Amino acid sequence: MKLNSLNPKTGLATILLMAAGLSGFAQSKNFKEVFTVPANKAYIEPFNPNDRGVSVPVGYPEDKGIVSRWSDKTKSVVWYLYQKPGQYDFYFDNTVENGKNLTFELIITPTAPVNGFKSIRKKLTFNGTGQQNSLFAGNIAVPETGYFRYELKPVTDPQSAIKIKTLTFKSLQDGGQVNQTDYQSSPSVHLSFSATQPTTKSYNWIYQEIMVPKGSDPLATYYMSLGFYRGYMGIQTNSTTERRVLFSVWDSKDAEKDKTITAHDYVSFVDKDKSTTVNTFGGEGTGGQSYVKTANWKSNEPVKFLMNVLKQDNNSVVLSAWYKLEGEDWKYVATWRAPKEQRMFDGFYSFLENFGYTNGQVRREAYYYNAWAMEDQTGKWVNMNKVRFSNTDGKPGQRVDYEQGVSAKYPDMFYMASGGYTPTLKTADEMPVSRQQLDLNLKPFEERVSIALKNEEINNKDFKKKSN
Repeated sequence: MKLNSLNPKTGLATILLMAAGLSGFAQSKNFKEVFTVPANKAYIEPFNPNDRGVSVPVGYPEDKGIVSRWSDKTKSVVWYLYQKPGQYDFYFDNTVENGKNLTFELIITPTAPVNGFKSIRKKLTFNGTGQQNSLFAGNIAVPETGYFRYELKPVTDPQSAIKIKTLTFKSLQDGGQVNQTDYQSSPSVHLSFSATQPTTKSYNWIYQEIMVPKGSDPLATYYMSLGFYRGYMGIQTNSTTERRVLFSVWDSKDAEKDKTITAHDYVSFVDKDKSTTVNTFGGEGTGGQSYVKTANWKSNEPVKFLMNVLKQDNNSVVLSAWYKLEGEDWKYVATWRAPKEQRMFDGFYSFLENFGYTNGQVRREAYYYNAWAMEDQTGKWVNMNKVRFSNTDGKPGQRVDYEQGVSAKYPDMFYMASGGYTPTLKTADEMPVSRQQLDLNLKPFEERVSIALKNEEINNKDFKKKSN
């Protein structure tokens, strides 16, 4: 976006205004189309879930989503808007308490580089009349389609005196478009792992490592590593002080939706480490959940994951999980019994998602690498060196800001990224088979599964009492 594609009707006056540091704009007429953006399609920056400083209600109906109670001068309200090329007159539809005049700085930048573009900064004064007003903020020239960031930053104390209902863009040309995205989270991206080597595709052990770059670990991010037919495990950023390792296994049927479910369809608890919390879960299917609240994994350091499936005589399997942090020993998470199942692993998948907060404008990223699966019949480790991409959304004008593929920085690692309102990027979906075999002594892990099975009866009784 830039402001040097001039409306011929504004002529020299507009040139002089722009040369003067954008001190004002000549208003334009003959509008082709009007685009309205609900004010609640915004982000609070800097983001802190416990100290918002301004109310930006999320959800519908949108006409009630008014930005209000702006009490913190250090908080900006930011909109990320999808726009097509053209010229637009831009307005804030607002109400300010009578007698109060509030000054803000408007900062407009593209989220991806635009040749020769420098960010636009302009002071705006909202005059208080107690009535709804439409403040003209400027004539905006957009040179190419993309996401653009509109930040409204307080200069004076907002005093909780302003309410913003909508942002209005009036297009001077045919073919214009301005819209917000449907949600303020971020796309979920997935990699499904497989091997290019000949393999039986019947595995009893699966293994992978994840490394999250520093600064790519915002709150409410799930970096899932080992996903399989009945569950998954990975790491999460749960708060400013808590980072979990999570391992979940689904029931045979969804207890919240399927009325035919019986006691034989439920996952049952077998055993866990003393640092692990176990409970049931719902919302995305139902099942058993186990997590370590004190994992405290660190960015820029690898986290290793290992999972085992073991067939049982009573038409079930037991599933066990471990993780390892840099400089520490392997730690056992838990074991669950999945009923009506005799399947081995045939591969696995990974994903990266925002699981809760409206901070989807922040980039999330992680490397997924050193992926292996052991054939249950041969005991051979097979390198999972190929992936298949998938993602949520991806519609034009909506969330397309995700990346997947082989990392340019680390060519022996796959990576995924999401958020930031940047263009989609997909790289290679395959890398050479690793020359170095995975060297892992499985005996201690097998012994821990045997112990878990010995503890199962009493543990399961206690878990049922707690759940009821």
